[in-house]
This record gives sequence, structure tokens and C-alpha cells, in this order.
Amino acid sequence: MIVDSYYPKDIRVRKEAESLAKDFDVFVLCVKNSNEPIYETINNVKVFRLVEYKSFNHKAFYDIITSINFIHPIFKKKLSEFYSKTNVDVLHVHDLPLAKIVYQFSKKRGLKSVLDLHENYPEALKTWFIWRKNKLVRLKNKVFFNFMHWHKYEKKMINKFDYIIAVVEEMKERIINKHKIDPQKIIVVTNSEKKDFSNNFLKTDDNIINNYSDSFTISYVGGFGPHRGLQTAIEAIPKIQKTIPNVKLLLVGPANNDVKNHLKHLILKNDIENYVELIPSQTFESVAGIMKSSNINIIPHISNEHTESTIPHKLFQILLSGSPILVSDCAPLKRIIGDNDIGLVFKAGDSTDFANKIIQIYSNYSLFCNKAEKGKQFILNGDLNWEETEKILLNFYQNIYLKIY
Repeated sequence: MIVDSYYPKDIRVRKEAESLAKDFDVFVLCVKNSNEPIYETINNVKVFRLVEYKSFNHKAFYDIITSINFIHPIFKKKLSEFYSKTNVDVLHVHDLPLAKIVYQFSKKRGLKSVLDLHENYPEALKTWFIWRKNKLVRLKNKVFFNFMHWHKYEKKMINKFDYIIAVVEEMKERIINKHKIDPQKIIVVTNSEKKDFSNNFLKTDDNIINNYSDSFTISYVGGFGPHRGLQTAIEAIPKIQKTIPNVKLLLVGPANNDVKNHLKHLILKNDIENYVELIPSQTFESVAGIMKSSNINIIPHISNEHTESTIPHKLFQILLSGSPILVSDCAPLKRIIGDNDIGLVFKAGDSTDFANKIIQIYSNYSLFCNKAEKGKQFILNGDLNWEETEKILLNFYQNIYLKIY
């Protein structure tokens, strides 16, 4: 596996690698933090941290270099070193930026190639930087990270790789329809969670949520950004607080200054400083406590071609917490929550509908607690858990090896 991020920090990469390590020798080429060893074995996965960035700006520089011709010079060099030490049969690259160097390397050496798409990367580029204010940053993104440049690259890579892994069924359908590839070469490995993840909710750090014991808490936990729909939740609060005067919207997660300033402006504009709090990233134990003890957990994604073809890990984590959930009607979210009647769905981007649905849950709270428990059992006893997803991944690789040998 090759990934331009840290291991085992990336949840999707870690779950896949550890599952494959049950049947295969798995090696991961990734980025090194200053305090991490270069070589390490974690749960039978052999980790090679051969790439190191000196700073955030150093990483940003190589992102720009890579975007010009899709060649990352450091990873290209280190891939040869990695292969000389591992002699692998298959190269499995995570996401688009490193796809070209992995494809070229695999073709030159007669290796099988797998492209694992975590999201609709070209469409994501349309959204990620909308709230950025710095003119230099905006110019950089317009020149080097524009949609058409990356869309053409995506199409080219998808057609060249031997196999494609999509994160959700809607992503698979998009790829087949837009890029006209053979459906036989693509599988879905979704961001489901292990069943025993539910054990995390038995022992949590509830210090944060205990501060709001007198409030009706609506919580979002995760990354901040324009596509997350946090603006919809904020704009709904004035209507909600008329029916639920003790409502408190908790937005928990990392955010750059531009994003925080945009959200703070919305909060001030709507005169709801006493009803919304921005909370920085928390420990895993605190996050589990927030999910478990919040009155409602939300995933309010806006609808675009990015959010309509990806799925967040936290959806499955919230379901395993057994707490009520409200999601937007982005196709993957609606399919899982709405179609199985295990929560409630609102119209994406519609703050009035968001408010109405929150009030509906509040007014029928025991009903939605029952739906939440049904959702937990749906994950534990159905096929949307990692134990089932893992079977798809292992079977996929077993078939690849049958063709190799």
C-alpha cells in the first residue's frame, strides 16, 4: 500500500491493511512524523515511513509540484527503495495524487495495480477551498487544483489501473457511468466499523458533554468545511430555540482560521452565540462520550457530486453509539438511514427542514431512541459492519492472487 498520509492514523488504510494482513504479507509506504520510527510492524502490517515533510508548507509545496504533472518526486524515489525491500506482487495506492507514479512503476515491473478511491477527489476540490480568504491560496487552488485538470487525470488513471476500489455504491455507479469502465474491475469497500467499536461507548470521557447536562444537545463531530453543511445547522438554530429553548449546538473538530471565522460570522449574524459552541478536536474517549450522550448526532452534508458519492466513518460510529441521528438526504446517507428507518433525513442545505426535523425528534424522543437502538442492531447483525466488508476485500485479493499464480 502507498499513501500520502500517516499510518496508522488513517482509519480506512489501517482497517484494510490489518484485514489483508490476515492472509497476506502487507507493507505500507507512508509519511513519517518526527517522533515515529522509520520501520515498524503494527498488527502484522509492516510500515515503511520513508517520506517526511519538514512542515505544513513543505507538504503544500509538494502538493503543488505533484499537481503539475501528477509526479510526486519524493514518493517516486522512495517507491523504488520500498519495492527493493519488499518485492511485492500488487501495488495498492490510496487516492488520486499518487496514482500515476504507482501505475507507471507497476507497469514497468509487471505488477498488478489497485486504485483505492476514498472520495470523488476532483469534485472535492470544488468544495474544500470555498471559504479560504487568502488571495495567494485562492490563486494556487484555482491554478493547480481545478476540477477539469483533476477530472481528466481521474478518468485516465481509472482506465489504466487493473482494479478500482470505491468507497460506496454510489461512487461505483458514478465511475462506471462517467468513465465507461468494466464493472468487473471495480468493487466497493465501504467505511463500515468493526462490531466491537460499540465497546468504546461503554467507557468514555464524558467531561465535555457533562458541561451541557441542562441542555438539549445537537452534536456534530468531524472535519469542518463548506461541504459538511454546518452552516445549515447554524442557520436552523433560531427556529429551533423557539421550541427548544435549552438547545445547544456543539460543533466539534479541527478547523483552519478561515473556516472558523466563517462559522463565527454566521453565529453572530444569527444572534445565537449562546446556542452554538465551536469545540476543538478532542481525544477519542471524549468523542465517544459526545456521540453517546448527545441528544441528537448530525451529519448535515450539503449535496454535491462529492458528498453524493462518499460516506463518512462517523455514520457507522454514531449508529453503534445507539444515539438518535439526523442526516441530510445525500444519496448514501439517505439510503442507509432513511431506507432502513433507523433515524431521520432532512433536505440537504435546507435550514428550515433541518429545524423541523430536529423538533420532530425532540417531540417524539422515545420513538427516535428506539430507532437508534434499531440502527445499532442493524449494524451489529446486518452486513454493514467491517467484519462483512472485510470478506469482500479478502475475496477480492484472493481472486487477484489466483490470476497471478
